[in-house]
Amino acid sequence: MSIAQIAATARSERAKATKILVIDIERLPGLTPIFDQRTQGFIPVSKWTRLPSLLCFAAKWHGERKTEFHAAWDDHAAMVQRSWELYDEADIVVTYNGVRFDNKHLKSEWLLAGMSPPKPWKDVDLFAVNRSTFGFESKSLQHLCQRLGLDTKSGHYDAAMAELCIEGDEKAQRTMRRYNVGDVKITEQVYVRMVSRGWLPNHPIMGGPVNDGELACNQCGHTDPIRNGWYLANVQERAAYRCSKCGGNLTSTHVRRVSNMRGVK
Repeated sequence: MSIAQIAATARSERAKATKILVIDIERLPGLTPIFDQRTQGFIPVSKWTRLPSLLCFAAKWHGERKTEFHAAWDDHAAMVQRSWELYDEADIVVTYNGVRFDNKHLKSEWLLAGMSPPKPWKDVDLFAVNRSTFGFESKSLQHLCQRLGLDTKSGHYDAAMAELCIEGDEKAQRTMRRYNVGDVKITEQVYVRMVSRGWLPNHPIMGGPVNDGELACNQCGHTDPIRNGWYLANVQERAAYRCSKCGGNLTSTHVRRVSNMRGVK
C-alpha cells in the first residue's frame, strides 16, 4: 500500500469515528373549537381540545444507506425511546431548523416520558446556515434543493393526512412515511454539498485523534491543508490555511501579532 493510500485510509477511519445523525420529525396538529372561520390571533391553551404531539420521525446515520422510521400510530412510547437512543449515540445532529423545532419538541417528549437528557451533542442546523450565509429567494428546504440541483421533497405535509394517519388509514401512513424519509435524505444531500465545499466553518471537529503537530480540517478531517497567508482577527493575526480537500478556510493557533487592548463601544 502506498503512502497516499495509507493516509487516505487513516482519514477515512477518522471520519467513521464521528457519529453524525440526520433527523426530521413531523407533528400532529392540535385541535380547538372555533365559531368563525375568520378567527385570528392568540388562542389560549385552555381552549384546545387536543394538544399537538409528535407524530413520527425519520433518521439515518450519515454515510449509511438505511433510514429508520418510527411513528406514533405504531407505538408512541417506542418512538420516543428510539429517538432518545439515537441522540444519545450521536456526536453531531444534522437538521433543517432542528435547533428551534425538532430538538425542542423531542426534548419535551423525553421529559414527559420521565427520561434524563441524552449525551450532549453538537448541532449542525442547515436552516440557520442558509439564513445567515446565503441570499436565496426562499429559506425553505425545497427551494434550497431546487437551487442546488438536488432531489426535492416527496410531496408536502398535510394536516388532514396527519389526522388520517392517527385514525389508521394505511395509505396516508405510507404517504407520510415516504414524505418524512424523503426529507431526511434531501437534508443529508444539502449537508454533503455544504460540508464537502467548505461552507460550514463552525462545523464540529471531524474524525478521531491526529498525530502530534498534525493539522486537520474541522469540516472534513483532511490533514493536508494549504498555507494561505494570515487571518486578521480583532486582536490577533493567526496563520491561515485552506483545506486541500473541501476548500474550507481554516486558521491555526499560531499567532504572528496580538494586541493587548480591545476597543469598547
